[in-house]
Amino acid sequence: MATARTARTAADLRPGPQHRGLLLDHDGTLVDSQAVNYRALRDALAGTGIVLDQDWYDARTGVSTTEMVERLGVLHGVPVDAAAVTARRNAAYLARVHEVGEHPAVADLLRSTRGTLRAAVATGGQRETVVPTLEALGLLGLLDAVVTRDDVSAGKPSPEIFVLAAQRLGVEPGACLVLEDSDEGLAAALAAGMDAVDVRPLRDAG
Repeated sequence: MATARTARTAADLRPGPQHRGLLLDHDGTLVDSQAVNYRALRDALAGTGIVLDQDWYDARTGVSTTEMVERLGVLHGVPVDAAAVTARRNAAYLARVHEVGEHPAVADLLRSTRGTLRAAVATGGQRETVVPTLEALGLLGLLDAVVTRDDVSAGKPSPEIFVLAAQRLGVEPGACLVLEDSDEGLAAALAAGMDAVDVRPLRDAG
């Protein structure tokens, strides 16, 4: 049975002997992009009548940008072109991609397990921004696959992203360990039959 645990030290991230695949969420797990993502979406929403509350945003980081914008439109009762806002957000993010850093404990795990585990990023983000971020941080070459929201019909908490990532790695779901920083992501991992680690306590302590 798949299990979930929390990480309070770097040792809590370690895969077990049963794990052959490592699946990493991108924003907030492998990379420290929260501040840049928030500012990019806030700026992209300018002129729509929607003011992005940071606490509201921070509580929904497992949701894709387009889905988040659609929810904001409903919440505020404002008609909004989610695709256009997402495009503006992506452009604003890419202009600031040099400001994004890595989360050291997770990135170090990725480096230390290279050659012993198959590894993939499995994210609700879009390839348009995810791949340039990984390239900028020198992490893309450590991965065997990158699966984004563009590749699936439903985002987290649907398990589809993780199931597809495992398929691309050639690893059975039950042999995968997922590192995540959102409730939606953890739920998706468990629904996929994968062990999961909540990195938030370790990340926030740093």
